[in-house]
Amino acid sequence: MHAFAEVLPVLLGLLLWKLAFCLHPPVVVSLTPGTNMSILVLLCRMTTALTLCLPLSVAAAAKDKDRCDIDISKIDRIEPVAEYDPYGGNATGYHAVELEHEGGPACALLVGIDDGNNGSRVMESSKDRLVYDLYKDSRLGQRVDDIRGNESNMFALAMDSKNDNASVQFFSNIPGGQLVAKGTYSDRVTVNVYQLLEGIPVGPIASRTAQVRTKVRSVVSASVIVDGVERPLNGTVGTVDLGDLTRGGIGRFDLDISGNGDYSLSLSSQNGGQLVTSGGGSIGYQLYVSGRAVSMARGATVDLGGAGRYELRVETAAAGQVLAGTYNDNLILTITAN
Repeated sequence: MHAFAEVLPVLLGLLLWKLAFCLHPPVVVSLTPGTNMSILVLLCRMTTALTLCLPLSVAAAAKDKDRCDIDISKIDRIEPVAEYDPYGGNATGYHAVELEHEGGPACALLVGIDDGNNGSRVMESSKDRLVYDLYKDSRLGQRVDDIRGNESNMFALAMDSKNDNASVQFFSNIPGGQLVAKGTYSDRVTVNVYQLLEGIPVGPIASRTAQVRTKVRSVVSASVIVDGVERPLNGTVGTVDLGDLTRGGIGRFDLDISGNGDYSLSLSSQNGGQLVTSGGGSIGYQLYVSGRAVSMARGATVDLGGAGRYELRVETAAAGQVLAGTYNDNLILTITAN
């Protein structure tokens, strides 16, 4: 009983102190000497903790005052070329980002550009992907990075005071030889501005997105293969020998087409689908394109579809009742991208 009586005032004192402190934090409740001492120690510790927190809040406020207010006032649409030709080599464009100092002290800045919404700087259409990149120099030797990349690949500059302006120039490039489907390709990149505080990038303190865009034109490349020899479809490309026409002649050649769309093959005959000789004789012939008969009396156009190799075959009926001699015609082929 005596032991419990000695402990009870202490427990009650602690409970009352907690209640009193919640209602009025500075109040000290004294029931026993031991309790009073414990409360004073706790209050001193809490006061010390509050005092230590004050300098941290002041330091944070000082950091805010050091920050400058930057606006990305202008950035053009990033269009390396209005129309990309897959057979035309590299396509390079020049671009600029305009910055304006709107408030705060003089500041050192880093400007970077991310890898785009599609990842790894790729423009997309509904059918295909077109690779591009952004560079700091016209020689395309140093690509532009954002903060997660190499800081040396970002733009470093200083802005002194309010209304100060600065410009960042960079170059876009689409490598040649990307035989992708025709159409419009696009991506979106973000330009980010970071402030250097004691050499450490902070931010971004300003950001703005820009569209990367180009249109891929329809292209076609074709060659003719006669007797195993391939020549570009340009000028005179070869001679198809039909052999002895007495019992009917036959000859073949191939048309090899590459490109990024659908194509039409236009065919015309110098003699209206007739093999003729200098003596005035003539022999009609039939032309087949991948097995489809095509009349050459007035010329014809055949839709080929996409890229591939197409066989053209020329046949004549038996010609026993004609003048002896060498018969010929000139067949004109034209490939057009649809």
